[in-house]
Amino acid sequence: MDKVQFQLESTIPELKDLHEKGLFTKNEINEITKRRTAFEMALIRRVQRKEDFFKYAQYEINLERLRRVRWRKLRYHINPPSPSASTYSIQRRTLYILKRATSKFPQDLSVWLTYIQYASREGMRKVVAQGLTKALQFHPTSSTLYLLQAYFHLHPNSPFPQSVLPDSTKNLSLSEDSNESDESPAFAIEGVNPARTALLLGLRLVPTSPEIWTEYIKLELGWVEALRRRWKLLGIKNAFADKPVPEGAETFEGDEDALRGGEGAFGPEGEDARKSILAGQLVIHALTSALKAIEPGEVIEGRKNGGMWFRERLLALFRGYPSPLRAKCLDVVHEELRSISDGDSSDGELSCNARLLGISRRLFERPYEEGEELVVEGEYALSGIDLVEEYGKIGKEIRKIAKRNKDQMWIETAGGWLMERINCHQDYPELRQYLQSVVSSLEKSSK
Repeated sequence: MDKVQFQLESTIPELKDLHEKGLFTKNEINEITKRRTAFEMALIRRVQRKEDFFKYAQYEINLERLRRVRWRKLRYHINPPSPSASTYSIQRRTLYILKRATSKFPQDLSVWLTYIQYASREGMRKVVAQGLTKALQFHPTSSTLYLLQAYFHLHPNSPFPQSVLPDSTKNLSLSEDSNESDESPAFAIEGVNPARTALLLGLRLVPTSPEIWTEYIKLELGWVEALRRRWKLLGIKNAFADKPVPEGAETFEGDEDALRGGEGAFGPEGEDARKSILAGQLVIHALTSALKAIEPGEVIEGRKNGGMWFRERLLALFRGYPSPLRAKCLDVVHEELRSISDGDSSDGELSCNARLLGISRRLFERPYEEGEELVVEGEYALSGIDLVEEYGKIGKEIRKIAKRNKDQMWIETAGGWLMERINCHQDYPELRQYLQSVVSSLEKSSK
């Protein structure tokens, strides 16, 4: 009981200040004290539960929302008074409650993530950094923590979006605006080095994590693209007349404008490295390392053939990412898929999926165009007659393979893929009819 009394006495200056400012009435102050007493009593029970900490923290979050509403209603935001005992006391108290939860349940990752998420929402950067470091001491193999560290460095002024957090962390209602923006925050190029360090450490401890590998490849791809665009702006074409052509520019496989604009950025001895970066060698190295680390038949999170799923995610990433390196990265993945489909794989489903990804690549892959934005995942690269003609080629190839191999696994896999395509083209009855005819021919060949 002494612990409860101590915690409540520490809130007296804050409550007094809230009453003096007219934000809460005396009866409301008494009610707040009663609720806090009940919550504190729950926290000192012999069997403690993390849910009690979360309920207490949620109450304080709602209390702070009410305080802010009344603050604006009383027009304090127009001519704000000097900071006082109640200005940030409720946020500090909420953070203190969640920190106590991490001390009681250090082995529970969701508790750490809730603590870090709240600090991020409130803009407490130092607390976020310290929380991530301490959480990794207890959970060194959690891929989520490494992803959050990378995000923290790359987007320093942005709270963690719910999309990067697992569902198990939705313990608190933190956002006052339920319509969270889907736009990606600005990319801080100065945060690339610490983000890269965090992800490489994660790959050392969790070498088969598809999430960390995907984020690492995206990081290197984004860094190269940021450098390319910066150097391209510096290399204004009108200035090229007075600028000598860099040695080796004639045989350079990359953006020559960026090559000229960034000349000397890495010093006279770093030109070869700069050319290699612009040509995509760093990204290709990360990509090939990821493909070697995660085998096609790897079981990931209970998903059979999770390695193939990982390759599909990489294809989706490169198809939509606005970079001149798109074609080169896609070719690397498709080359590996070709080796899987042509090899002596004991898993027929694996080989069939790899072959289908290669056959259908022109449906979704388009050449990079300068100035384009992110492409929506799953968006078709073709339309109209081009789309119909490509489906015609795919249908012929599927029939040809089925007739040649008489493989039941291929018939089932290709048939399932065709049914997915049929469901995607509700507005094209003729195309749906053609795809259905291909499915029917596969069913006949299986008999």
